[in-house]
Amino acid sequence: MLVGLGIIGGFYWQQSLRVDSLHISGIWFHEQEDIIEAAQVSIGIFTDSLNLKELKNRVQHLAYVKSVHPYVEPGGTLHLLIEERLPIALLVGGAVERYADIEGVQLPMLKGKSVNVPLVHGFAFAGQDDTLNSTAFEQIARFLQEAKKNEFSWTTISEVAFDPMEGVVALSHENGVKLLFGIESFTNKLANWELFYSQVIRKKGITQITQIDLRFNDQIITREL
Repeated sequence: MLVGLGIIGGFYWQQSLRVDSLHISGIWFHEQEDIIEAAQVSIGIFTDSLNLKELKNRVQHLAYVKSVHPYVEPGGTLHLLIEERLPIALLVGGAVERYADIEGVQLPMLKGKSVNVPLVHGFAFAGQDDTLNSTAFEQIARFLQEAKKNEFSWTTISEVAFDPMEGVVALSHENGVKLLFGIESFTNKLANWELFYSQVIRKKGITQITQIDLRFNDQIITREL
């Protein structure tokens, strides 16, 4: 009998609980007002009238929102845990510059919300709503994903593009040296770039170097003035 009363009490609690406040976490690109407006949650609504699936869909339509995890505390607070998309590249060359994340989702530039990422060329004519899924962008995304894991790589590379013959091509921050990384195996190639920098460039300088070919595992080829 006690168990039965507990079940009935729990059911009644769920039916009678109202949302009395909204708490949002995990955002930086979007403002709280953006999430509140998209969520369309009326304070005072009974939780059994709250369609969490539709709420998630509405919030995930915002440009930087990757996922939403909503839950209601017993006290009536509705929590929205947001995971935002993180830019990994700035697409340049078109009328409007846009960020892109690792999945190729294009993201608008928001006032006061700039991030330091490499410039990427070659995608200026992609539609703003298109997800970049070409082989060229996939290679660039993999390259940038590996580069971001290492502070040296991330801070020494300024611009990236993809060439059908040379693969991923980057420019160094220092002196704008052309760096050829080819395709795949970017972890090893970035390690070779750091090794070459520490053993050669730090000693001899970089001003006479115009190109460094890192596409091969057993050799590094340079062009100089």
